[in-house]
Amino acid sequence: MKKAYAFLATGFEEVEALAVIDILIRAGVEVTMVSISDDKKVTGSHNISIMADALFADIKDSDADLYFLPGGMPGTTNLEAHEELCKLLVDKFNEGRHISAVCAAPSVLGKLGLLKGKKATCYPGFEEYLEGATVLTSDRSVRVVTDENVTTSRGMGTSIELGLELSSILSGKEVADKLALAIQHI
Repeated sequence: MKKAYAFLATGFEEVEALAVIDILIRAGVEVTMVSISDDKKVTGSHNISIMADALFADIKDSDADLYFLPGGMPGTTNLEAHEELCKLLVDKFNEGRHISAVCAAPSVLGKLGLLKGKKATCYPGFEEYLEGATVLTSDRSVRVVTDENVTTSRGMGTSIELGLELSSILSGKEVADKLALAIQHI
């Protein structure tokens, strides 16, 4: 079974996190919601609280197939400020593990140098932080971009497409296509 970590920081965008997590679970992926604070209760940018499955300290030495960052503010800023998370993302990226971020969160990957030479997208206004990337936000039809082991997405409205793309990568296109039909996305 494939494994994914979804990192939750105070101020995360709730729909971006939960839509992707839900779709991954439906695709048979074992998802662990990880709080990067010292409390499993994490409050999103719209004051909805979620109970994470684990604290960051619980997973540091664990491997997953996917490392996912939802966006939102100040969630993205809080993710970027977590030095151990940033080190983990760089290490796992260099191992060839899949990294994904949505909305403002691709800026974290850009600042870490993980987007150099890659195509990427983000929430409009964060393009300057996708350092070294070919940024595809000017074309509004580009909602999710996968380039090798990195997948980025524009925002809350693209969360279902992001979940389906990551499901296709981890569980196969057939599974993702069946899911898209089952959730009435096609």
